Amino acid sequence: MTKNLAQSTIARRVNLAMSEAGVDAHSVAQAADITSSDLNERLSGRSAFQVDELVRVGGFLRIPTTHFIKEAA
Repeated sequence: MTKNLAQSTIARRVNLAMSEAGVDAHSVAQAADITSSDLNERLSGRSAFQVDELVRVGGFLRIPTTHFIKEAA
């Protein structure tokens, strides 16, 4: 899997998890300790999530980090 495809797959999974949980991007950005602008960059696939950010997002959404990265790396 290419880097860009992996990035977009992870972004899509995070977006879906946020939607299913009914949470807004601002709350997720705060939980991930990044700005809303940075989160939007990551959710659009223009930049990559760092592993520690995915861990914090997963913790906030109560989803294992592996859910976001499985088969995407």
